[in-house]
Amino acid sequence: MTILLVTSDLACVANVSGAAKRAGHELRTAMSVAAMDDKFADARLVILDLNIGGLNLVELVPWLRPRLPAGAAIWAFGPHVHESKLAEASAAGCERVLARGQFYARLDALLAEFESIR
Repeated sequence: MTILLVTSDLACVANVSGAAKRAGHELRTAMSVAAMDDKFADARLVILDLNIGGLNLVELVPWLRPRLPAGAAIWAFGPHVHESKLAEASAAGCERVLARGQFYARLDALLAEFESIR
């Protein structure tokens, strides 16, 4: 499975890369929304870091959805104190929205769960 991670945080890339490798998945990264290019074309999972600059979920999620393969999912995570951003991600249509701490703590289990239902 191909995962696209959109983040400008190199520590985040390292964490998600490790989990993806343990699960046997390919990880692609984009350091900005503009850098996504065609990296999402065959991604079964797109993970958005809500701290990335220029992120407009109301526009991005509906634009991205039809460009992903059938059955693909969009997840988002961000600081727990940014409740409005987390709510915006849910309202925009992200299938899973988590606080950063939950995301990192449960990442291996989340990937395994996602793989088992796809």
